Amino acid sequence: RRVDPDGDAKSVSAETTFDTDIASLAELVPVLRGLSEKVSARLKKSGIAGRTVVLKLKTQDFKLRTRNRQLGDPTRLADRIFQTGLDLLRREADGTKFRLLGIGVSDLSDDGKADPPDLVDIQSRKRALAETAIDELRDKFGRKAVETGYTFGKGRGASPPEPIEE
Repeated sequence: RRVDPDGDAKSVSAETTFDTDIASLAELVPVLRGLSEKVSARLKKSGIAGRTVVLKLKTQDFKLRTRNRQLGDPTRLADRIFQTGLDLLRREADGTKFRLLGIGVSDLSDDGKADPPDLVDIQSRKRALAETAIDELRDKFGRKAVETGYTFGKGRGASPPEPIEE
């Protein structure tokens, strides 16, 4: 099929290939968080949101696994993309070594209906406001000006935090 560079995007994603294959969920989680933040930034910059979160994994023997989950409402928030991707990743983290990890969103729409207030999760509005403040700081001072606990120290030899069990 031909690629139309001027056509509308069907998905927004980010992925990375590892130097060495990784089986540890503790090592995969901060990478997933960083990729989720990249996807979120691209969505916000483009003024779009996605309703389906897609996790992409490639095993050490080059077998591709994709898993997806449709959300009730479109999102552009890194936290929602990450949490959904983390739930999908936990189901796949069975000791298999992965050489590639990716996260994305599809089923795109205008961001006007994205991330409505959640009556059940009263903290969702606070998280959305915090993410907006973080975005503003990063725009002003650079991406590394503010890091989450998941990504803090990544690439500096620090150990990644353990995922929070709910």
